[in-house]
Amino acid sequence: MAYIYIVRCEDDSLYTGITKDIRRRVREHYYKKRSGAKYTRSRQILKLEMVWETDDWSMAARLEYRIKKLRKSQKEKLILAPRKASRLLGPEFPADCYKPRPEYTLEICLSDMEGVSSVDRLQQQLSFLLELDRQKEIIRQTYLADGSRKETDAEHAWHLAIMCMVLSEYANEPIDVAKTVMMLLTHDLVEIDAGDTYAYDTRGNETKRARELKAADRIYGLLPDEQRDYLRALWDEFEAMETPEAKFANTLDKIQPVLLTDQACGKSWKEHGVSKDQIMGRNVRTHEGSEVLWEHIRKIIEKNVEGGFIKGEASGVGQNTSP
Repeated sequence: MAYIYIVRCEDDSLYTGITKDIRRRVREHYYKKRSGAKYTRSRQILKLEMVWETDDWSMAARLEYRIKKLRKSQKEKLILAPRKASRLLGPEFPADCYKPRPEYTLEICLSDMEGVSSVDRLQQQLSFLLELDRQKEIIRQTYLADGSRKETDAEHAWHLAIMCMVLSEYANEPIDVAKTVMMLLTHDLVEIDAGDTYAYDTRGNETKRARELKAADRIYGLLPDEQRDYLRALWDEFEAMETPEAKFANTLDKIQPVLLTDQACGKSWKEHGVSKDQIMGRNVRTHEGSEVLWEHIRKIIEKNVEGGFIKGEASGVGQNTSP
């Protein structure tokens, strides 16, 4: 069996394709998988407009080619009246050679699929894992402890996971360490699409939430449904910062840059002219995960204000005059 279909993209363009598995193919387009079309990897699909079914693959291929040659206005007419397609496609495509399948919608194709093969499931998981390789390319503003270069997102996530294993005894409340480690390893995956937004970039932070929500939908959506839902829920939990695990994970996420920057002699603080007020404002909730760790970090911040690596308060104490 072969299916010819038309999907509508976010820029209102129409894409025509052919497949032997309509549900799988629509999911590949929607989640921008490498196995999908190059055209839809750069455009989010919004709707499955039309599906035809035929038992002749050769006929389906010719039909797909003919539809692609139509003007957009003609494709719109085809979508509105698929049973009258022969008027647009010509006599070589009689109405009895294909059958409209209106029951296939975007929602149906994205819903849970019973009997998904182990091969398809593995392919989804491997696509997700290969996508994660891009996290190694995302450069943060925090320097390594020796100040030689800036760390990557992947290095940051790894460091936080180890910190959780070592420092979990200082959490204000008992936590599930394994769950918190998973949360820390995956919390910045959205930056593959959204990029790293510097903590003190006012303009960038205005759009950060919207960019990251869109990224979460795509990146976690590469996984099989139950894994997608679990990891996405972990990300949402981290962002909400309501559970003991999320609070402790956020504490580690906030204190790690301070620890590294202190060892790097305040390099990134000086480069960006960061003030004490900015750092304290960013860390207003850091104590909720660990009072012990926050007290230690607070002393480090004060030390760097006195040393001139962080701009002091309005009194001018510890003001940094470096460019």
